[in-house]
Amino acid sequence: GFVVVHGTDTMAYTASALAFLLPGLDRPVVLTGAQKPLFDVRTDARTNLIDACQVATLDPPEVGVAFHSTLLRGCRATKLDAWGMDAFGSPSCAPLAELGLGVHLAAHVLPPRAPQPFDPRIEPRVLAVRTFPGLEPRLLQGALTSGVRGVVVEAFGAGNVPRLARSLIPVIDAARGLDVPVVIVSQCPRGNVDLSAYEGGAAAEAAGAISAGDMTAEAALAKLMITLGRASSGRVQAARDAFAVSLVGEMTPR
Repeated sequence: GFVVVHGTDTMAYTASALAFLLPGLDRPVVLTGAQKPLFDVRTDARTNLIDACQVATLDPPEVGVAFHSTLLRGCRATKLDAWGMDAFGSPSCAPLAELGLGVHLAAHVLPPRAPQPFDPRIEPRVLAVRTFPGLEPRLLQGALTSGVRGVVVEAFGAGNVPRLARSLIPVIDAARGLDVPVVIVSQCPRGNVDLSAYEGGAAAEAAGAISAGDMTAEAALAKLMITLGRASSGRVQAARDAFAVSLVGEMTPR
């Protein structure tokens, strides 16, 4: 197995990206870090590093985040706390392992997969936007003309976006015309996007928006960037196909 020591602020992004970049895993890749530096008396670095090294010798052939006596699926992990030692969570997916007196592996750990050639292609021209009351759609229209290749929208609740005052629907429709996929995630840590639940989501779907289900924003960004990096043409359709299925356990199958 492999252990990657990483800063906590961007660990969930790296874990998500590695999960999609390494689909043919037959052994663990474990990221870990600490809330307090190694030299501090109350550091959590030693325990986290020991846990990561132990998990890396075991069976789960996944990219994971080892933190605070748990192993989280990397493409489901997100940083929830900048103060407490229990910094990472996985609201929509139970831990892959829990470490106490022993190590308990969960039943939903993925099986080993056949090795695949490494494909490093990533499209960096992707924009993430958090929806809020008063968001000016013209800012997003300007982004579409600046060369952006994909957009992740963090919408309200189950995928609701503004559709009356300062509607985002024309922006989504314009993006589809430019072959720029718009992927919808929820702002809620336990959010599950259902674009049919409210009129705003339904209008977004009719305009071409793509649901990310219960994916984290970090995982949706990584998945979109890697999908677009490998799409020679038809970016919207490539994204639609990719987000229709769970590739490495990043979303609950519909």
